[in-house]
Amino acid sequence: MNPKVSIIIPNYNHEHFLEQRLQSIFYQTYKNFEVILLDDCSTDNSQAILLEYAKHPKISHCVFNKTNSGSTFVQWRKGIELAKGEIIWIAESDDFCDDQFLETVIKPFGNDIEVVLAYCQSNKVNVNGEVTGNWKNYTDYFKSPLFDSDFIIDGAIFIQKYLIYKNTIPNASAVLMRKSKVLELGLDEINSNLKYCGDWLFYFKLLLTGKVAFTSKSLNNFRYHSQSVIAYANEKENKIELLNIDIQLRDEMQHFLNKINKLKKRLISEKLKKLIKELKYEKSLLLLSNKKFKEAITLIFSILFYFIRRYKLKNLFLKLKSKVT
Repeated sequence: MNPKVSIIIPNYNHEHFLEQRLQSIFYQTYKNFEVILLDDCSTDNSQAILLEYAKHPKISHCVFNKTNSGSTFVQWRKGIELAKGEIIWIAESDDFCDDQFLETVIKPFGNDIEVVLAYCQSNKVNVNGEVTGNWKNYTDYFKSPLFDSDFIIDGAIFIQKYLIYKNTIPNASAVLMRKSKVLELGLDEINSNLKYCGDWLFYFKLLLTGKVAFTSKSLNNFRYHSQSVIAYANEKENKIELLNIDIQLRDEMQHFLNKINKLKKRLISEKLKKLIKELKYEKSLLLLSNKKFKEAITLIFSILFYFIRRYKLKNLFLKLKSKVT
């Protein structure tokens, strides 16, 4: 029998998109699934809509928070704790999908037991659900043919070449995850402290445990509108603050690498260190242009100190090695 999928729909004030989201799920050609509805104390008409859909036989849970959690990742954890399926799908409430999404994206899990995460390409759609572009151009940055067709590769290689630079898995709605591996990693690793990058960090952690599979066909529709996370970030955060978030994300990645014993982590760690230095240097230039001299100088000295410390340690190692030989 095909594995059961637990579809978690975390909602907050998306009354205008809920019907299209839910209908796109109920019309899936793959039928072995349950739906978990979660509402984070919406102030619009969302809860009334969800209560109507809660009567559907595929709905296993419909949970309304009494107070807002302040983070979609708190809702992720709650949904996974309730899930009974072998595969997890976080289907964000403002997106929608092709009716063959599940049937197609779930296949790699059956073909390769080491696959821990599978996802597909996504369309960009506007508030009215009209396709305005495709997220393929987001990975064209790498000038790699990898994203032109389907693939399954080792997660650590995917991280090293792509994921530490950009979130090449830009929309949770396009992603399926193997629940046993998520639980093995631990739900506490779904970080709710990062403002916009909790999903990116979690994919990084999960892919260190296995393989990633990609379907090049655009079966997911990622809606961009004034209330979306990306729009909110671009509106509310300036360039320096966004760089701070980028640096914090890579610091979290580095911290996680230090906790695990993986043969391939050294190369990832070295690339992360280099990337963090580049981001800090970019931030220092912005600070100087904004006449924030004291903060910029402090940052520049921290980068210089890193190089000096590393150089001294390298020289010490070479001296010790020469004495031994």
